[in-house]
Order: sequence, then structure tokens, then C-alpha cells
Amino acid sequence: MNKRICLPAVLLVLPFATTAARAQAPTLEPGARVRVTVPHLGLTRHAATFETLRGDTLVVVADSVIYCTLASVTRLDAHQGRRGHPAQGALIGLAVGAVAGGVTGAVGCGTSWWCTTQKGVSLGAVIGGLTGALLGTGIGALIKTDRWEQVPLDRLRVSVLPQRDGRSVFAVSIAF
Repeated sequence: MNKRICLPAVLLVLPFATTAARAQAPTLEPGARVRVTVPHLGLTRHAATFETLRGDTLVVVADSVIYCTLASVTRLDAHQGRRGHPAQGALIGLAVGAVAGGVTGAVGCGTSWWCTTQKGVSLGAVIGGLTGALLGTGIGALIKTDRWEQVPLDRLRVSVLPQRDGRSVFAVSIAF
């Protein structure tokens, strides 16, 4: 393969490769926030705190301690922090601002001798859209929501790790 072609191809793929590397399955540590779905217990995305995984039994704490076999768990989500929504806010602000600006421009220029309705609508839509996008970006960034990532249950493992001081530690891992 030509080296001149290979380098740009690598540079194009590199951002996606680093994103995929960061998007690994979440780890579960005692105290982690989780949402668990166990239909036979009437739990649907029930928020709880991960306690431990004992063999094939998942132990979480909500109002009380909940023990459920992994076979009965249909979904487990791990909390990945909170995030804002600036892009969504910008799009909504752009649309609302463009419509409001266009209507304002049409009304304001409809009776003026120097401004036609078409120019007023266009100018109002551009100014209103840009203003709305800026405001929407700020508002969207301030509105935070929880991010959850599904834990693949078929790859969930529990193991005992021996320590140098003779103790044993339970570890929960996710295979890839």
C-alpha cells in the first residue's frame, strides 16, 4: 500500500478507534449506582446500589437488600455520570429562534417602505436562529441528565483473587 495514502487513512480512522476504546463495558464496584430489571420481582430499571456478585446471585441495595439470580436479571445498567445536552439545545434554539425571528421580521417589515416582507423574514430568521442557537447551547449545557450504560450479563464474571498477605478478594469483571 502506498505510504502517502496509508497515513491519511490512519488519521481518519484514529478518532473512531479511540472512541471505541473508551466505550468499553462499564466496571462494577461495590457502591456503584445501577439500574436492574428483574421481571418476576416486578423491578423495571429499578435504581439501586451494587453490593456484590456471589456466584450466580446479584446483590443490590435499594430500600432493602435484593438478591436475584443472574438468570432472572434481564437488564443491568451501570451509572456513568451526568452530562449536559448543548447540541440538542442548540438545535432546538435554532429552530425556535428562526421561526420567532421570521415572524417578527415579517410583522416588522410588512408596513415599512424600505424593507420587504421577504427580506424581513429572512433577516429575522437568521438573527433569531443564531440567537436561539446560542441561548439553546447554554441552556442545554446546564441541563444535566444521568448517563447509563448496559452491562452485558453474559460476560459478567466473579472471581477470587489471592492477595500477598494471605487474604482473598472478590472481583467482578466483564469479559470482552
